[in-house]
Amino acid sequence: MAFFKAFPKMYYPTGKTKTVVPDIFRRVHLDEYFQNRTNLTGYYVSDGQTPELVSADIYGSTQYHWLVLLSNDIIDVQREWPKSQEELTLYVKDKYGANNSSDIHHYVLTADKTIVVDWDAAKASDGTYTALTNLQYEEEVNDKKRQIRVLNPIYLSSVAKQYKKLMK
Repeated sequence: MAFFKAFPKMYYPTGKTKTVVPDIFRRVHLDEYFQNRTNLTGYYVSDGQTPELVSADIYGSTQYHWLVLLSNDIIDVQREWPKSQEELTLYVKDKYGANNSSDIHHYVLTADKTIVVDWDAAKASDGTYTALTNLQYEEEVNDKKRQIRVLNPIYLSSVAKQYKKLMK
């Protein structure tokens, strides 16, 4: 089942004519499958892996990429899907400036890097605080996106049928 084929059709005005297009604003919820965490399996997205490649790996076909996204509440792949290392480097360069990837983004406790702290010269010099660069910060954010959930393949047929039915 191709993702957009399940969408209802609508007329979209294009000049003097109307074109039939999928109604991409249609949304459905398949809560019975996604609320039960036992139906989901953890998956680590490798560098450069796309939703289509994850779908092929898990379900044997790229056509279920939408299910990978739906399982993780991802709407905007450009912002919510993990970037490859090359994409991340370009993103950091664009966001912070060409030569600012090694500038300090913020400081954290050395003992627990999840705790962000205010600048203190004495604690930074004695090793209590550690500086995180712009690149390191963005790598951490990106790495958190790599751990996703995928629907157990045994539910694939049921979910695909229910999705198609709900989209009508």
